[in-house]
Amino acid sequence: MGFKTHIIRLSVTLLLASNLVSQAAETPETILIRQTLSTDLSGHRRGDAELVLSAYDEHFAAYSGNNSSDPRVWQIRFESRLSFAASLERDLQAHRYDTERTVPKIQVRGDVATATTIDSGQVIDRQNGDVKPLYEERFWTLLKREDRWLVTSFVANLGDESSALDTATNTEVQALLEQEKTARENGDQSGLISLYAEHFSGYDGLYSLDPASWKLIFSGTQEFEKYLAKRSPNVTYQINRQLLSTQIGPEGLEALAIGREAVTVTHKRGNAEHSLQRDVMWTLSKRDGDWKITNMLYNLGQTE
Repeated sequence: MGFKTHIIRLSVTLLLASNLVSQAAETPETILIRQTLSTDLSGHRRGDAELVLSAYDEHFAAYSGNNSSDPRVWQIRFESRLSFAASLERDLQAHRYDTERTVPKIQVRGDVATATTIDSGQVIDRQNGDVKPLYEERFWTLLKREDRWLVTSFVANLGDESSALDTATNTEVQALLEQEKTARENGDQSGLISLYAEHFSGYDGLYSLDPASWKLIFSGTQEFEKYLAKRSPNVTYQINRQLLSTQIGPEGLEALAIGREAVTVTHKRGNAEHSLQRDVMWTLSKRDGDWKITNMLYNLGQTE
């Protein structure tokens, strides 16, 4: 009896300790981000499209992961909040969501954040009552607008499957990324910054294909510009970049590109030189007539 009581008390202690650790890890920002993700979930559960959309930024894009965590096989699904809203209305009219959401990880840097979620439960057809089980992993990006966090993108249907890379390339995107490379090699900071959206996100992929492990390293152009101001006077870059694939959405507003590059960094004082090879992912938006880089991820895990 005493042994059983000891085990129960130990289990309760461990549970309380776990909860305290979880709560200690929370910040005002992560709490607000959880609220945004909860709003999206609640809107789906209530069949309320307006409530869902209240969690989304005006500049929004969505991708289908095609059951893979490898961006090489992701597809652009929605290129605007408007196209998402139209699809959402049809979906909520046709289906009822009985789902729960867990949020394993949130990462915040300045006014930019990422989150991973797991949705589970069931989706019911409103017309015939058919029930389909749901298990879906998502990767989200969010932007803080004043005192609110809003969703700027998500990748749905992440998983472990793999498929062939679409090797098509787009000349406009290719030209912009060539400009980006040239500006970096020439130390043209203003020219480089002009190619990025104001609230872009920069990541170190840590040679992983798991979005949950990617590390945020830049939050917007201001932070990127400060980094360049310290870096550019001291080093020069030589970049051999090969564009592996580009994908343009049907509306021509969003693009996803994957490249492979060999980079040599030479220090201007002395003869120190460093070289590396890496895969890079870029997402781009064409909001005001020109393509701008919205996400940049170095050191994407390679499949070969």
